[in-house]
Amino acid sequence: MSMLQNPVLLKTIGVIGVVFGLLGVLIPGFVYRGSKGEKYSFLNHYISELGERGVSRWAWVFNLGMMVCGVCIVIFSLSLGLQLPGFWAKAGMVLGVITEFSLSMVGGFPMDNMKRHIAAAITFFRAGFLMVIAFSLAFFLQKGEVFLASRYLGLAGLFPILAFGIFLGLMWTVRDVGHDVLSAPDLERPRVWKFAISEWLIFFAMIFWILLIALGIG
Repeated sequence: MSMLQNPVLLKTIGVIGVVFGLLGVLIPGFVYRGSKGEKYSFLNHYISELGERGVSRWAWVFNLGMMVCGVCIVIFSLSLGLQLPGFWAKAGMVLGVITEFSLSMVGGFPMDNMKRHIAAAITFFRAGFLMVIAFSLAFFLQKGEVFLASRYLGLAGLFPILAFGIFLGLMWTVRDVGHDVLSAPDLERPRVWKFAISEWLIFFAMIFWILLIALGIG
């Protein structure tokens, strides 16, 4: 058995990734002051604004947190894909590597480099949606006498699938979904911004999903 097929590694690296992800948003969010002096709000600020250098005081914490979290969850996806049997597990593994590498690039290319940042973010949203579907099917379709975890662990994917689906649906229906709208000099930030909220739904849904799998394995 290779090291990646060790359930202890899967649990540990998943939890570490979650911790870095949470620290990466909570610490800079606490000290954040926007270009107009406003405090950070989950209701009308994009997640990526926490990593905007020159605006977010501790942007480096967010960017580093996303990069480390992405690397951890790449390992998590590889380990999960190798331990779960079948086609859908391997598909989830490949999609997981793409998803979490793009998450690292969200930190590597913060909003100061908007073109590459948007490309990384959109890749994360699309690949992440497919990744969770694939791994959820892999849990449900396990065969044999010994299962890695309960088939019902596949139900943990419902929340992130819904969150990703809402955001991707908004992308199709509204034109100003891109983060580049934030660079408009006459931007009037609404008190409640559905795109910002949908991004945060994805973040917390993924935290929930990774933790449930990490704790439910073995």
